[in-house]
Amino acid sequence: MPTAREIEPVLAQVSALSGATLPVHVLAASSAGRHPSPKVVAHLALPGYPDGSFFSLDPGVFCSTPELVALQMAEYATDLELLMLVDELCGHYGIQPRSSTGLVKRNTPLTSVARISAFLDKVGTARCVAKLRRALSRARDRSGSPQESRSTHRLEFEPIRGGYGLDVVALNDPVAVERSDALLVGVSKRIRKPDIILLAPGSETDAPTPFLGVALDYQGGYHRDEAQEGRDINRRNELLAADIKDYEIDKEHYDDVDYLDWLVSCIRNDLGVPEPRVSARSQASWRERRERLCAELAAADGLHWTGRRRGIVMAGAADFRGKTLPA
Repeated sequence: MPTAREIEPVLAQVSALSGATLPVHVLAASSAGRHPSPKVVAHLALPGYPDGSFFSLDPGVFCSTPELVALQMAEYATDLELLMLVDELCGHYGIQPRSSTGLVKRNTPLTSVARISAFLDKVGTARCVAKLRRALSRARDRSGSPQESRSTHRLEFEPIRGGYGLDVVALNDPVAVERSDALLVGVSKRIRKPDIILLAPGSETDAPTPFLGVALDYQGGYHRDEAQEGRDINRRNELLAADIKDYEIDKEHYDDVDYLDWLVSCIRNDLGVPEPRVSARSQASWRERRERLCAELAAADGLHWTGRRRGIVMAGAADFRGKTLPA
């Protein structure tokens, strides 16, 4: 474990560490090397790390790769916090409170569910490996935002966990549609990428269903732009012409359990999925679980980690009390 005097020049010279939260967290080879410090927190390292665990920031300074970060944070995160972290690492966004929207967009995800799984295969038996594998079984590649991930998990979680038990096929997957302006541009096809896609259970067996599939898009503030509204109308109509019914929700709809109940009932009807038969007593407890899941997913904001008695609050959170290095 480096002393405060040893760590100070590193923090000052490595540009990638500008804006980092203090204290910085490092790996120490043994417990004997750890000591209290206001600038450094040491964690006991594993006996060995497989290839792909670290990348170099500067000569002699290494940082954990996204795959290792997921395993390291599994110790501090609840199951839902860890699931949302994996979605972020495997998605097209990063949580960044200093951004005007609180997010940064990534053209290429930092990692994928398959890569994290392969990394765990190389790690073997280690603390929290089983917990991270549980998160991987629920995690999604290519999510476009935290709200897309939250919407997906509310739709697909089993009712016993507060979800609706629907089968979400993919996030942001390409769908070939007929262009509405084909005559003008001379091109007949284009690719659309709905946030969330659900397919009718009978669509693969040619069983009759009202629609081949349903798309659900989470609308951010930019969709209220007048020019964007026109593009959204074209998008919805092109998907509908491809036998995919496109629904939209925003935060107001997402937070309203009654509204989401109604919307899911419409989706079931569109897909030919029967409504679950639930007694009045079970219906009440199921609603409580739906409300609890909604609240827990909202609390998993990528800035609070509450899996241990003493939680971690990261820079950017309203209740953050630590220090950050100058950016």
